[in-house]
Amino acid sequence: MAGRELAVKVSHAYKYYGTEGKPDYKCVLNNFSMTVEKGTIYGLLGPSGCGKTTLLSSIVGRRQLNSGDVWVLGGRPGEKGSGVPGPRVGYMPQDIALVGEFTVRDAVYYFGRIYGMEMKKLSERFEFLSSLLDLPEANRLIKSMSGGQQRRVSLAAALVHEPELLILDEPTVGLDPVLRERIWHFLGELARGGTSVIITTHYIDETRQAHKIGLLRDGQLLAEESPNDLMRKMDCDTLEDAFLQLAMRHHQSPRRLTLTASPDVIPDGAVSPTDSRFSSREDFSVVTSSTDVLTKKDKEKDVRGLSKARYRAVLIKNVQQFSRHPGGLVFSILFPIVQVVAFFSAVGHDPRYLSLAVVNDETAFSPLGHNICYNSSLQPIRHFDNDTCTSYMLSCWFLDEMDKQKIKQKRYDTVEEAKEEVRLGHLYGAIFIPRNFSVALEERLREGDVGNDTIDESTISVWLDMTDHQISYFLKRKLLTTYKMFSQRIMRACGRPERLAEVPVNFQEPVYGKNEGQFSSFMAPGVMVTILYFLAAVVTSTLMISDRLEGVWERSAVAGVKPKEMLQVHIVIQSTVILVQTIEMMILAYACYGLTNNGSLLACGTLLFLQGLSGMFYGFLLSVCCSSYTMSFFIATGSFYPMILLCGIVWPIEAMSKGLSYFALILPFTVPGQALRDIMEKGYSIGNTSVYSGYLITIAWIIATLGLCFLRLRYKKS
Repeated sequence: MAGRELAVKVSHAYKYYGTEGKPDYKCVLNNFSMTVEKGTIYGLLGPSGCGKTTLLSSIVGRRQLNSGDVWVLGGRPGEKGSGVPGPRVGYMPQDIALVGEFTVRDAVYYFGRIYGMEMKKLSERFEFLSSLLDLPEANRLIKSMSGGQQRRVSLAAALVHEPELLILDEPTVGLDPVLRERIWHFLGELARGGTSVIITTHYIDETRQAHKIGLLRDGQLLAEESPNDLMRKMDCDTLEDAFLQLAMRHHQSPRRLTLTASPDVIPDGAVSPTDSRFSSREDFSVVTSSTDVLTKKDKEKDVRGLSKARYRAVLIKNVQQFSRHPGGLVFSILFPIVQVVAFFSAVGHDPRYLSLAVVNDETAFSPLGHNICYNSSLQPIRHFDNDTCTSYMLSCWFLDEMDKQKIKQKRYDTVEEAKEEVRLGHLYGAIFIPRNFSVALEERLREGDVGNDTIDESTISVWLDMTDHQISYFLKRKLLTTYKMFSQRIMRACGRPERLAEVPVNFQEPVYGKNEGQFSSFMAPGVMVTILYFLAAVVTSTLMISDRLEGVWERSAVAGVKPKEMLQVHIVIQSTVILVQTIEMMILAYACYGLTNNGSLLACGTLLFLQGLSGMFYGFLLSVCCSSYTMSFFIATGSFYPMILLCGIVWPIEAMSKGLSYFALILPFTVPGQALRDIMEKGYSIGNTSVYSGYLITIAWIIATLGLCFLRLRYKKS
C-alpha cells in the first residue's frame, strides 16, 4: 500500500465523556490512530461498545473528538468546502435510518436528490442497485418490509451517488451468504475504481477480502494489517484465531486509559505522528474530485445548486411522510374541528332542567290548597277606583314567573323535608314562601316603614347547593330575574310604574358585549389560541423526534443536510397545516356557531396563525431537547395545564396575586388571548395597545424559542 493517496487519517484521537476519575467518566477512544488509503477496503472489527460507531461518526463529521486529528479526503470533516458531511461520503449507519412511510424508490431517490443527482442518472442508478441488491418492489413501503430487506434498501441509499468514501456500519447483517458475497465483490470493484471503503461487520472471516483490517477493543486499535500479514504474524490459519490471540494478549496486559499521548501505547504498525506525510493538510495528496480544484465561482455555483437540491429533497420527504400517515392527517386536519365543535356544543349554554324544592305555606293553608294557583278565576291583584290595590295569593304569580324562567318546581310540605332533599343531592335548592306573604308584601309596598315581622313574612327564603358555583350563580340570577318580572307584573296590575318595586340599581346597555352574554364568547378566543398552539407543538415535536429516533435526521445530516434546512422546510410544511387549521376554526366559530366579531377578521386570523407558529417552534424546541416521545409528552402536558390555568380563560388574572399575575402575562397566550378577545368583542384595531401587545408577545416567543433551538443544535453534546 506504500505510495497510495490517503482517504482517511485519524491520529492520537481521544473521545471521552465526563471527567477522569468520576463515575460518569467513559473513554470511548483512547490514543486511537488509523490510516485508510485511497482505493482500499478497510475492515473495522471489534465487539459492541468498543467505539466503532463513535469513530465512524467522527470521520463523517457528526461527532467531535476531545483531542486528536481527523483528516478525510484531504480536509477536516465539517470544514467549509470539504464535502464531509456531504456528497463525497456515502454512509450507511448501523440502524436502518429510513422513513417508514417511504417506498423503496422514495428512500433511494431521497438521498439522490440531496446529492443533486439528475433524475435520469438517479433512475439509472436505482435500476442498477435494485438488480445488484435484489431490492423489493419499488412501490413497497419501508415499514412493511423485513429487517434484511430494509438493510438492503439502506445500503442502496448509501451507494446511489457513487461517493469517493463509502462508510458501511455492518451492512451485511441478516443477509444471505450469496448476497453478502455479491456485495463484497461489488465493493472490490469500487475499490479498484478508486473508491475508499470502511466497513464494520460481525462476520470476521469475510473481512479476508479487505485490503486492511483493524481490531478495535476498549477504544484502542490492537492491530492494523492486511489479513494475510496479520495471520502470518500471529501464526494462525483464520482471522478469528488471530483476533482471539490479540484479544487475549490485551486482556492479560491491558494498557491504562490515559488522556496524554505516550509512545509506548501506539500500536505496532501505526503510522508515526511525526511522519512528514501527515504533518499538515498541504502534505496530503488531493484527489481529483476534491472541491479544491474548482474555481471560486464554480464552488459557489455548486454550493448553491446542492443547497437547492437539499431543500427540494427534504420538502418532498416531509410531504410524502406527512401525506402517508393517516393518523397524522386525521390529527392535524380533523382534530381542530372536533375540538371547536366540542367546545361550542358543551360550553356557554344555560343549564337546563334544574329543579328546586318549593314550600309554599300561603297556598298550603288556602281552601283549595296548592291547586288554587291553577284556578282560572284567581285574581291575585284587585285594583279599585280609589287607586288602591289588594293582593291575594301573590305567590302563585311568583311561581308562574319561575316557570317562565324554566326552573322546575317540586312541592314539599315542610322546609326540613325540602332541605333534606338538597342535602341528598336530589335538588339544587329550596324555596320557602311564608303563609302571609301577599298581605305582608302589600303592607310593605304601601307603608314602607314596617316591622321586622312584616319584613320576614314578605321575604322569600332560598337555600342553594353552592358547591357547584356555575349552577348556583345561574340560579341566583334566574331568581332575581323572576322577582323583577314578578314585581313589574304587580305594578302593572295596580296601575303604578313598573320600576317602583325594583332594586334601585339599573344596568344600562353595556359599553361592550351583551347583558345576557354567554360564557363561550369570553372563553372562545383563549380556547382557539390554545388549540392551535398545542396542536402545532405536539405535531412538530412528534415528527422531529420520530425522524431523530429512527436515525433519519442523523443520516440526512451526514448526507449534507444542515439543521437550518431541515427547520426551514418543516416551517413551510407546518405553516401550511397551521393556515388550514386557522381557516377551519374561523369558519366554524364565526360562520357555523355565530361567534361575535366586531373587529377585523384578518387581524384575528393573523394572530391565530402566529400563535400556531409559536406552538410549532415550541414543539421544535421540545424535539431538540428531549430524547424520547415520553419526555416530550411529559413536558408538553406539564406545561399545558399551568398555561391554561394562568392565561385568564378559567379564572380572571385580576384575581391572582400580583407576582403571579405578572408571570401569567408573559406566558405565550395570555396577552394574545386577551388581544383576540378585544378584537372580537370590542372591535379594537391593531393600533390599540392591548392588541399589538398580543402580537409582540407572540413574536417574542417565536424569536426566543427559535433562538434556543439553534443554540441547542449548535452546542449539543456530541
